[in-house]
Amino acid sequence: MAGGLNIGGKRELLARGLLWSGASFLLSQLPVRDSLLVLNYHRLGNAEDDLFDPGVFSATAEEFDNQIAYLKRRLSLVTLEEALAYIDGTIKEKTRRCRVLMTFDDGYLDNYEIAYPILRSHGVQGVFFLATSMVGSCELPWWDRIAYLVKTARSRRFSLSYPAKLAIDIDKSGLPKSLNAILKSFKQPYNCDPARFVRELAEESKGDDPPRTTRRFLNWDEAREMRIGGMAIGSHTHSHTVLSQLEPDRQYEELSMSRVILKEQLGFEADALAYPVGRKTSFTSRTQILVRDAGYRAAFSSYGGTNVHGKTSPYNVKRTKMMGQSWSRFRVRTAVCRSTGSYWP
Repeated sequence: MAGGLNIGGKRELLARGLLWSGASFLLSQLPVRDSLLVLNYHRLGNAEDDLFDPGVFSATAEEFDNQIAYLKRRLSLVTLEEALAYIDGTIKEKTRRCRVLMTFDDGYLDNYEIAYPILRSHGVQGVFFLATSMVGSCELPWWDRIAYLVKTARSRRFSLSYPAKLAIDIDKSGLPKSLNAILKSFKQPYNCDPARFVRELAEESKGDDPPRTTRRFLNWDEAREMRIGGMAIGSHTHSHTVLSQLEPDRQYEELSMSRVILKEQLGFEADALAYPVGRKTSFTSRTQILVRDAGYRAAFSSYGGTNVHGKTSPYNVKRTKMMGQSWSRFRVRTAVCRSTGSYWP
């Protein structure tokens, strides 16, 4: 509606109102709700300085440092082992607290160069979920390749036919909205041929071939250093394919191959997985069984929500994506979560 606010804008205004009115302070004084909040980051840095997908930038280095410091003062930052013990009921301490687990997906190089030093300086463990085929790689993952094609498109209006009809008008809709529509189409479970999707996008958009000269992902030596420095490593499958797009045998291969490679390279049995994309449609009930059969103790989604002991499946531990998070909204949401268990608004 012309002149109206989008959802993010309304929530931002609500958060500011709660902060300025003192309501969030009053919430922080109420009894704590026993819960687990898992925050899901991807990249740290400035999206404007990058040629690829801006949607994977979760915070700047300064913002992340401030967030960690704030969480340490007000909530209870926990390790992966403490979080899993809370979920599966093996936890020994019974203190009611709002636990927070910090997680990163994909294993971009900035996770090692920026996130790891900040976490270590605060004495906080981060969990880094690695797609084993991308470790140490210069290759572009599908989301960055799609973003580069759209950003460099010489054809500003075009249509895609697979996996469903999609009309794109970059000049009319704007780059962010157009890119989000294309990525949403790619992530659908019925996109059974991702390579075909990218080929058609390249042909129709007439975008440039992306450069592949710079290493984009942390390598195995850096992952070893992070583990020695107190960080935890988990699986993000082998090739970061959306699991619901695969037949069960291919899903199991992705899950088990990643676990084998992590064992060979890092010398431990990975017992935690993060589903690629992590939406409700990105994995199925069959996927959760396959995750268990492959030897994982838990798996994390990323479509929002918090976790309460006895009411959370270990193969769908909920995470909240961190992106576009203002300082006001971050403080209000953590105050609300502490007393209600809901990360809102």
